[in-house]
Amino acid sequence: MDAFVERTLAEVAACEDEDRRVEMQHESGVALGEYFARHPAEMEELAFQLFEIAWADAMGSDVLPSIIDTETIGLGDVSWVDEDLRGLQAYWQGKGGQILSDVLRYERTQMPREEMVAAIDLHRDEILLEFWNSLNKLQAQAEEKMRQLPVFKLVELIQSGITSGATYAEAPAATLTAANIDPVIDFVAQRSKGKVTILGSRNAVRILSNVGVQFGYNVAERIFDAGQVGLYKGYPIVEVENFENFAGNLVLPVNELWVVGQNCGRLTWYGNQPKVQQIARPGFYVRWETARDAGMLLYGIGRGRLGRLVFT
Repeated sequence: MDAFVERTLAEVAACEDEDRRVEMQHESGVALGEYFARHPAEMEELAFQLFEIAWADAMGSDVLPSIIDTETIGLGDVSWVDEDLRGLQAYWQGKGGQILSDVLRYERTQMPREEMVAAIDLHRDEILLEFWNSLNKLQAQAEEKMRQLPVFKLVELIQSGITSGATYAEAPAATLTAANIDPVIDFVAQRSKGKVTILGSRNAVRILSNVGVQFGYNVAERIFDAGQVGLYKGYPIVEVENFENFAGNLVLPVNELWVVGQNCGRLTWYGNQPKVQQIARPGFYVRWETARDAGMLLYGIGRGRLGRLVFT
């Protein structure tokens, strides 16, 4: 990449004065747009840097590590979940007696491997005429959607896996009482060593105000609309930001809460860097694609480590 371009990008990124940064972007926008219009191969390098930053920022603000087990392994490595571990019996006996041995028994499941992906089509004129505006919008959108995607997967797995039983409850929102929700929360807590998080969107979390939730001062101090906002009988309540799909419909339900035990599942990241590519499209459009290998498995559904509360 040209030295002037690298220096300009670095100076704008390092500028802490918002007004000065806007001025620098205005001064350099046309020149950078023209440069990348003539050097499409270097646009892909820029796309890699942009998505790498977006992935890093999204992971830095991720709420999932405080909710379920999260790990990062090599791109080609395999992750295993060992559950229902038994064996190695310890017992008292008379001195000098024969010590009986045992063998370890456990269930082993391989973590799935999928891709978290995103792509956007930009017209080349947008890059040429509104370089910084296009770049800023793209990075903001990428960071927001990547931060939401693991939570959406978690909710999707819970909804498909819990539709009845001791870990499922329906209750009227207007007259909600502790008796409606405590059986599910207690059931999950007993099987999760007491490490339980209550998760939901803002509308669903507000319903808990009827049953004595203690909301913390950090509600007004949060940078992102995701994070712990209060406690219910000692269990943390985490609010997750809802978002709209392309049609304008909310993706996460506003009338559900999910009771998540710490040992209910795992999110595995394969590799530390995203995959990025740029593809020329008809009509002078260019597509930026990014992907990262990941897998999520909720092996605790059948063991009572996850609960679902639906408000009517």
